[in-house]
Amino acid sequence: MSYFPMFIDLKDRNCLIVGGGRVAFRKVQVLCDFGAVIKIVAREVCKEIKEISRTNKNISYEKKAFSEQDLEGIYLTVAATSQKELNHTVSIMCRQKNIYINVVDQIEDCTFIFPSYVKEGDVVGAFSTGGKSPLITQYLKESVKGTLTPFVGELADFLGSIRTFVKENTQTEEERRQIYQQLLKDALDSEKIPDKKNVSRWIELKKNGEEKNG
Repeated sequence: MSYFPMFIDLKDRNCLIVGGGRVAFRKVQVLCDFGAVIKIVAREVCKEIKEISRTNKNISYEKKAFSEQDLEGIYLTVAATSQKELNHTVSIMCRQKNIYINVVDQIEDCTFIFPSYVKEGDVVGAFSTGGKSPLITQYLKESVKGTLTPFVGELADFLGSIRTFVKENTQTEEERRQIYQQLLKDALDSEKIPDKKNVSRWIELKKNGEEKNG
């Protein structure tokens, strides 16, 4: 089954991870990458979780058995214990409470899955095979790394920062599209982030060109 690639905002969202081993730690790293507030519940936690919780105020853990009360106020949950029945129980509770749930290695208990992804700033490329082949998703991830570079992340931030300015100084969506295309081409050709002067120049060229055509 293919999965719909829905991107959701996890910044400052309360997320729960049930389980404290190395697999749980890898999920902590992913959720941390997207700004989630993460609580880990497990009888024992690995040293990596202890270490990251000391340096990141958004990550905490509690050494105890999971209980239904742990789901209060939770937006998203990951069940990553070595106990299949416990993971299944967590999934049932989450479904009843309309909480997103991922159960490691039990895809039938998941309402979402973790894709393989590349992230540079706010630009994210993600891949999934519906859980069929991690090897394929890893291959695709490595393939796109040469294109989705830190420079692309910086360029996306810049283009986002000028959206209001461009909109206020243009008349149509087509004009804006052409200006963004030219700015993108210039940036990729020169390997430099444009500045406001470049933006103003292309806006003026577009206006003058339309006036001559008119």
